Amino acid sequence: MLGDGASTADLFPKLVTMQRLCGSTAFALLSVQAHTLLKPGKVECAMQSSGSQALVNKFLLQNSEFLLKHLYSSPVPVVFNPTDPAVFAASPAVLADSGANEEPHLAFPVQLGTMGNGIVLFFNARSVLSDDLLIDLHRKAVSVVREKMRLAFGISAGAENLNDREIECLQLVGNGMKSEAIGEQLNLSVHTVNAYLGSATTKLNAVNRIQAIAKAIRLGIIA
Repeated sequence: MLGDGASTADLFPKLVTMQRLCGSTAFALLSVQAHTLLKPGKVECAMQSSGSQALVNKFLLQNSEFLLKHLYSSPVPVVFNPTDPAVFAASPAVLADSGANEEPHLAFPVQLGTMGNGIVLFFNARSVLSDDLLIDLHRKAVSVVREKMRLAFGISAGAENLNDREIECLQLVGNGMKSEAIGEQLNLSVHTVNAYLGSATTKLNAVNRIQAIAKAIRLGIIA
């Protein structure tokens, strides 16, 4: 897990390790902009291995629409035939049996709700990967996308460690209540309420309560 002083550069060696595990020639970390009434969904490359930008751009041009549909319909990894990206399957072995002559491209969809979504993509991965390795790679993909989103939002790792009282106090402040009223409702002193709010603000890497509430809402911690 990344610390508070981490940067996106710390994600690169994690992706390189995954690339080696699946025998891939290149990788890309894709960020996904959700579909809204004002904007259509969009897949963008947030990071890629050295020298692979043209490969990534070509792949996204051909497959962005499919990747978006798959991300929101299934958590299962998807495998593409490099010679015909329109041909895909649920596992490398299935694609190999279909007669694909080249090593497949492998995409791991990651849904994190309000925190954001992403896809970790590997080009020309080995056609024979065990189920255990696929599960391990998907778990690593989730971790990488989560860390990327945390960095993008300026959220510290401590945001995941908010306790019930901190969340409760944040929610009540977000509802417009003052510390005194929160203390009365929760049977706590004003000092204790402010301490909970202060620790929650620190864990969310926020500069004040207003920013802490905004980040907590964006992460789905409070409503």
